[in-house]
Amino acid sequence: MEANRITAPRQGWLRTVIDRLRTTAQPHGDSGDPATSAPLSPHASSADAASERDSQPIREAIRGAQAEAARVAQHAATTQAAANDAVHAVPHAAPHYADAVSASFENTAGAVDFLVHVDNHLRFLYVSDASLRFAGYHREFLLGATLTDIVAPEHHARLDALFARTELSGATEKDTVDLVKALTYPLAVELRVQRSHYDQTEGFAVAGFDVSAWQSTEARLTHALHHDPLTGLPNQTALAPALERAQADADRFGVPAALLLLDLDDYQRVNRALGYDAGDELLRETARRLTHLALQGEVIARTGSDEFAILITPQLHSQPGEVRTAAEALGRRLLTSILQPYSFRNQPVHLSASIGIAFHPDQRHAGSAEDAAHANGHADGALSTDIAPLIRRADQALQQAKAQGGNTLTLHVPDDDPTDALRLKLESDLYDGVRNGEFSLHFQPITSSASGGVVGVEALIRWQHPLHGLVPPSTFIPLAESVGLINYLGNWVLKAACMQLTQWDEQGIALQYIAVNVSPQQFRNPRFRESVEEAIELTGIDPKRLVFEITESLLMHDPQHAVTLLEELTSIGIRFAVDDFGTGYSSLAYLQRFPLSKLKIDRSFVENLITSRNDQAIVNAVVGLARTLELELVAEGVETEAQRELLTKMGCDHIQGWLVCKALPSEELQKRFISRALHLHEVH
Repeated sequence: MEANRITAPRQGWLRTVIDRLRTTAQPHGDSGDPATSAPLSPHASSADAASERDSQPIREAIRGAQAEAARVAQHAATTQAAANDAVHAVPHAAPHYADAVSASFENTAGAVDFLVHVDNHLRFLYVSDASLRFAGYHREFLLGATLTDIVAPEHHARLDALFARTELSGATEKDTVDLVKALTYPLAVELRVQRSHYDQTEGFAVAGFDVSAWQSTEARLTHALHHDPLTGLPNQTALAPALERAQADADRFGVPAALLLLDLDDYQRVNRALGYDAGDELLRETARRLTHLALQGEVIARTGSDEFAILITPQLHSQPGEVRTAAEALGRRLLTSILQPYSFRNQPVHLSASIGIAFHPDQRHAGSAEDAAHANGHADGALSTDIAPLIRRADQALQQAKAQGGNTLTLHVPDDDPTDALRLKLESDLYDGVRNGEFSLHFQPITSSASGGVVGVEALIRWQHPLHGLVPPSTFIPLAESVGLINYLGNWVLKAACMQLTQWDEQGIALQYIAVNVSPQQFRNPRFRESVEEAIELTGIDPKRLVFEITESLLMHDPQHAVTLLEELTSIGIRFAVDDFGTGYSSLAYLQRFPLSKLKIDRSFVENLITSRNDQAIVNAVVGLARTLELELVAEGVETEAQRELLTKMGCDHIQGWLVCKALPSEELQKRFISRALHLHEVH
């Protein structure tokens, strides 16, 4: 019957399978026996006893294969039957097999979801019973159908390409297509195709495996990888390829792409006040507001804890000016939306945001030869898709907006200011300078305003850069603080200053004290006291000859810690001076609270002391305060004799400045003492 043509494989094909089973089961050394090497026919006669004995190992192997196949097929059949019932498939008629071997083959083939043989026109020549159950079709339907008929139309081209590759390569090729199950819904199936023949008909052997569950898992994991679980918006990972595409389109169309970075102002206060549940809910509400305001073609992503990115992609027929206007208008709408009151458990919450906007290409190069070269790509024809510069420019604009107090937007303004690049280079040079010993100490005398005798010196660090020469401390000290080198430099200055004091003692230059500046980071370092004790022990100097100059802001940062540390160090004899007095808090309360010994009047009050009544009044007040609290007073920045005379008249004890001597290396300062240009103050 014609219907059986697709029910079971032809005997000629089965003989090949049986021959392979016979080869596997055949004992070693019997390969030359014609009785065992002859093909096994499903209708073989049992009259020949010798042939029956020789065939016994083969039959045992077949029975073993049948048992294993039956076990696998039973599980597959149960599963497929349940799936068949779910789609209300009509029960199939029970197939008729020529013999037990054919039945065994069907059971074994049942382990494959979809196993068919088609001719060159993809008409079915053989379909396994498991395939009928898996695909949900009747045999009668497949008699007049092709494999193309049960594949989703959108995958027909992919199916044709798969068979064309198989024809061309002669090897097994594979691809995934949607098989329309029971003419109702698509099911992802991976097809593996090999050139073959069936009952002397050229065609293809096709094995298919259900990969729908795997694809569903892959899609779920891909979505989780590219989306924020809290808001459901795309995340930073998803934003990166969108930025690359937008920049490539901007270069191709000549229309800029815009990136807006939005950051909620002081959002952590919500978490602190209402808890993280409230914070999460307000972030979800913010995402909904941004999505509601977004126009067609915009990409919105959550890129940080309370930061969002909005990408305006370039449109083919837009004008550059229109994109910039649209970006700014969208930013203002977003700010207005965030200002609308939020609510959490009936409690109103008010938020604001800052927005930074940048464009690609950068406005600096718009219309320039460099921009044209950028748009035309590199020498190999590839367009530039480096997204880091665009993100950096938008972040710079965002930081500018936040620095203005928030609730505002800032457009990135391109410039050619090399400050940042120079700063990075100088930071790198700072490390090299430490390794290469490019730092040294200069010393500036502190003298009695009345006698002119030197009572002490202030140690000042200097950096002799190999290219830039002498770098001002106001430049490299903040750099050292930002990169974490200030503690190393501060400890080096302390030890070097103490060693220099002992060397001068040996040369007969017995100064009363040496003053060393202490940075806030160094002061707050838990090992600061230990470092001081190490320097004193190393050099053997009297701690009473050591003065630490600190700032008012340092004392007020953590008053309790400052009091404790000052008391510990003053107990061993170290004295403290408040540097730049009058420019900070200038509070009488902290002067009484902290164990201080000296005040240094800032140079800004000395500079115009002769002509400014206000400065004279301030200095007079400081002098009176120092006398009342029994503090020594040092005036900084004294450059003229008139300033010295007036300060002496006012009652200032000591002066420091270029009138006496600028800061000098230790060798040159020693020469000044030897030449009597400087002399020590005599204590009466």
